[in-house]
This record gives sequence, C-alpha cells and structure tokens, in this order.
Amino acid sequence: MAKKKKDVDDQRGLSVGLLMTVSLFLILLTFFILLNSIAVIDELRVQLAMGSLLGAFGSFKGGLSPLSTGTALLPVSAPMVEGTLEVQELLSLMDRTMVGEIKAEPLTDGEMITINEKILFDKNTSKLRSSSYPLLDKLSDFIGKGDYTVDIVGHTDNRPAEEKGYKSNWELSTLMAIELLKYFAEKGKVLPERLTAYGRGSYNPIASNSTKQSRAQNRRVDIALNFKMPPHVKRIYRKKPRSTFTYKRFDFRIFE
Repeated sequence: MAKKKKDVDDQRGLSVGLLMTVSLFLILLTFFILLNSIAVIDELRVQLAMGSLLGAFGSFKGGLSPLSTGTALLPVSAPMVEGTLEVQELLSLMDRTMVGEIKAEPLTDGEMITINEKILFDKNTSKLRSSSYPLLDKLSDFIGKGDYTVDIVGHTDNRPAEEKGYKSNWELSTLMAIELLKYFAEKGKVLPERLTAYGRGSYNPIASNSTKQSRAQNRRVDIALNFKMPPHVKRIYRKKPRSTFTYKRFDFRIFE
C-alpha cells in the first residue's frame, strides 16, 4: 500500500515538473515573439516621428503633428541618384569609338558630362563635326526631359590662340560652348532659358599641358546638369515669361 502511494506521488511530481518546463518554454517563446515584433521597423511610424521632430525644430512652419497622415512629412529630396543612374545609362548607349572620350562624374548639385574636343569639333576650331550630331541628339533628348539648368563650359589647351586662328583662348573656348548651346536650343528644342554657355580658356586644365597627349585632354567641353537646383527655380524654367521689359538695353523676363 505504501509502495502504491509512493508511485502516485512520483507521477504527480513528474507531471508538475513537466508542466513547469512547458510553461517556461511558452513564456520564453512569447518573449522571443515580442522582441521580434518590437524590432520590425514600421516605415510609416518612422516618417511620422521624423516629421514631428523636424517640425519641432523649425524645419517646417508651425511644426508637424504625427497625427497628420494626409501629407508627406519629410522634405522631398532632389533626384540626384536617379539623375546619376540615367546619365550612366545614356553613356552606355554611346558609340564604342567614344569610350574614353566621354565621361561623367558627380557634382554637389548634379552631374558633369565631359566630352573631348575631337568628338565634337575639328581640332582647334569651334565648328561642330557632323559625326557629333547623333551624340548631341541623344543629349538633347535627355536634357529636354528635365527641368534643371545646364551649364556648358568650353576649355582649351595653353597653346597660343593665334596658332589656332583666334584672338584668344577665351574666344575659342566660349565659341565652343556657344555652338553646343545653339544646337541644344535650335535642333534639340531645349528651352534656351535653361542653358548657359561660357568659356574658361586654358585656365582650368585637367592635365599638365606638357605633352601633345595631355594638351588633347584639356581641349574639351563640360556639360553640368544641375539636378539638385532649388524647386522654386525649377518652377520658373517650366513656365513661359508673362511679359518682358527693357531697362538700360537689358531685356528682363517676368514670370508669374
């Protein structure tokens, strides 16, 4: 009789131990699930919190409330990454003979496309080669889809301008830039208001000018695509001027 009672007590003790083990396991499992649910990043909550924080520090007028879910809370960034990727895609379509003569590099405000003189012009002239038209047509189409400003800058080597048939390297470099501007505006149908052209002469070399090869590198045109220009400036270039007026022989366009 005593032995039977002892067996019952042993089974009861074993059941309690098993129950405690299972309970502990369930508690640990619940705790693990809870930790994982906390670790999941809710993008909407992050945006709401960031928007409220930025508003509190004056980045937005009147501050922002995390309860305002109908509008974007974070400032819209300019499409720098998109622009850069699109430029690289554009260059990948170029003729293989142009490899090494055209390059792109990022700028603080956008992207710079550099084209060697021999792709665009006859040596030491500002006359466009007919073989450059397909390239310029692709660039025109690309630029025409945007709403940013474009700076076109001509560069020469340091050889005397008289040897090239010009009064100065300033003149030659400026005419090179103007030829591209005219092509983009007249044949490419890019808004002239978006385009600026000027020359730097031989004062911004990228090579030493000490050899024939290095001088050839310096004869080039830079095209700066200002993707990250302020939004209010972009709005101006999207519009046509409402009217113009002349003051001291300067024409001024008025935009609404």
